[in-house]
Amino acid sequence: MTIGPLRVWCVSDGRAGIERQTVAIANALSELVPVETKLIRLTPRAPQLWLPPDLWPAPLAALPPDQRRQLVPPWPDVWIGNGRRAIPYSLHAKAWSGGKSLVVQLQNPRLSPARFDLVVPPKHDGVTGENVIETLGAPVWFTRAQIEAARAQFPVERLDTDPVILVILGGSSKRHQFTRARGLAIIDDLKAIATLGMTVLITASRRTPPEVVELFRAFSIHNEIRFFATEAKDGPNPYLAWLSQATSAIVTEDSTNMMTDAAFFGLPIHLLKLQGGDARFDRLHAGFIEAGAARWYGGRLENWTYAPIRDAMDVATAILTRLTNATAYIDGPMN
Repeated sequence: MTIGPLRVWCVSDGRAGIERQTVAIANALSELVPVETKLIRLTPRAPQLWLPPDLWPAPLAALPPDQRRQLVPPWPDVWIGNGRRAIPYSLHAKAWSGGKSLVVQLQNPRLSPARFDLVVPPKHDGVTGENVIETLGAPVWFTRAQIEAARAQFPVERLDTDPVILVILGGSSKRHQFTRARGLAIIDDLKAIATLGMTVLITASRRTPPEVVELFRAFSIHNEIRFFATEAKDGPNPYLAWLSQATSAIVTEDSTNMMTDAAFFGLPIHLLKLQGGDARFDRLHAGFIEAGAARWYGGRLENWTYAPIRDAMDVATAILTRLTNATAYIDGPMN
């Protein structure tokens, strides 16, 4: 009995972090069976946008015509939705497909999980249900082909015994503030690390404040440290290559994705405090610490090991199990 190639739709509003999680599940699934992935980016308009996701009277009418034309047969074998704006469409996907699409909704939809085939929230959201699969952070998956290609493009030259420290900088958000003063304090810590003969790599995110980016760029240039913030100034993005070749990570506390990326490779994660925070992020940090993946940075790098955290594969396996239990999906995609 075989399955595939599976037709998978990754449905989101196109925001990089939101879409990336749907693609991670598709990538993990592709390690098990052949997959044909399609990105569906939906930007519904008011007034329906102002309503709760389960009360939209006509979800298709809220879309621009070109996006509406994407939601037509042949429907996917697996529909993976993420983000609030995808929820109204995930709720209708089962009916639109005649019951044949397996509907997976990521994050906490704030609706009964029973309205979807699978719900995949982060553990710290506390969602429960028979069809709920919790992830420690955000779903992430890098395929072997992606990793090999990244390493070939951005090799990190070092001796096998030399530590490679990847510094991953987040930014300001509703919950956290990355101030210039905090940036200077982190740089002081990195100066001490750089004197120990370790290879240091620094990458900033889209949310890193510009003045903080320039602080770290100047520090990196002065100390001959490799740095990346934007392709416009720094060339092609080496993030995946650096992740896969690092031996440990220093990560600001504000990003679920950044922590999960490092945990995918089993890197010891040293968490850096920023200003702000909330109870939800406290639970997130506690989860990574309890899993043995993270510790708060106290001015000294530590070395420890743990099994890489790759719970996107748990989700992919659950999807495949449900598909193999449904005869409509056996021996090829839907017609």
